Amino acid sequence: MKPSPASKELNVCGWQAVSTLFARHPAEVRRLFFDAVTGKRAGEFCSQLAAQKKVYRQVDAAELDKIAGSKLHGGIVAVIAERPLKKVTREVMAEWARAKAPLLLLDRVSNANNVGAIVRTAAYFGVKSIIVPDHPGQALPGEAAWRVAEGGMEFVDFYRVPALAPFCAELKRSHFLIGTSLRGNQLSPSAARERGLPKPPAVILGNEERGMTPEIMTQCDRLVKIPGADTVESLNVSAAAAVLCWEFFGQR
Repeated sequence: MKPSPASKELNVCGWQAVSTLFARHPAEVRRLFFDAVTGKRAGEFCSQLAAQKKVYRQVDAAELDKIAGSKLHGGIVAVIAERPLKKVTREVMAEWARAKAPLLLLDRVSNANNVGAIVRTAAYFGVKSIIVPDHPGQALPGEAAWRVAEGGMEFVDFYRVPALAPFCAELKRSHFLIGTSLRGNQLSPSAARERGLPKPPAVILGNEERGMTPEIMTQCDRLVKIPGADTVESLNVSAAAAVLCWEFFGQR
């Protein structure tokens, strides 16, 4: 029998992300690297790794840049196995329906930094599940997203579906699908919420430049428009996520 290939590794960078990782899933850490300044705060992390006979080491700035593959590491890098995205099964959907779980769906959000900011918002408002399509235009939770999420990845699970439109058609049985539109006389999020939601809300966020695809828009139970001063076309998708999460999840 051939040995299974080694799992792909991922660098978790930044103090908030690393400290939350140690608080929630310390066994996942394979190796830890830090600079002299950050090392003064990392004693407890080192003790945990020493007990497990795992590698931890203080390195200079140049080596830490090399390990992280970026200068945006915040002085500390934890190496973990990449977490696989979960599959949506009938059991998962039944549990979402039973728990009336708030959901976020990403329709080809292509910027990893935006994905990280959305994860941070989701964690803040208690949204535990984010669904993404198996599409080349969809950014996945890689190293940049982990860094920007500032520890939010420890509270959110990513699920991947083959295509979003048929998944939305199935999800409509248990959830009220809310999307955004830049055109038309759509209700504001607050007005939509005040009119009542017959089912638990699932918010869909579209691509940064093109928004949601037409087939996804037709699946929405309601389209909303975030009102502004009409000086720029729209909010950044991560800012829109914060507004929508507050309106539909934060005020429950």
